[in-house]
Amino acid sequence: MKYLADQINIKYNAIHGNPPIFEIRVDLEDLENGKRTVVFDPTIQSNHRENGIRDILQKIIDDFISIAIQIPGRIDTGSGDYLVEIKDQF
Repeated sequence: MKYLADQINIKYNAIHGNPPIFEIRVDLEDLENGKRTVVFDPTIQSNHRENGIRDILQKIIDDFISIAIQIPGRIDTGSGDYLVEIKDQF
């Protein structure tokens, strides 16, 4: 999760010279009332097609949690419930 957070951090990528993980096109669209609006492609938020940036990140996180659920018990020697900690410290 830390790796994913670093990969979408603009400052981290600038310091380390990493290329962007997503490519987003920004367009100005004319509205009927004569004003303009900014449109992102793909959208940054979730959408009905589930292909927005937020949707993609959520799928990656869901897959990570799904893998964590498959691990029976704790990996380290600490006390507590591994799965509860994964969900609580998400």
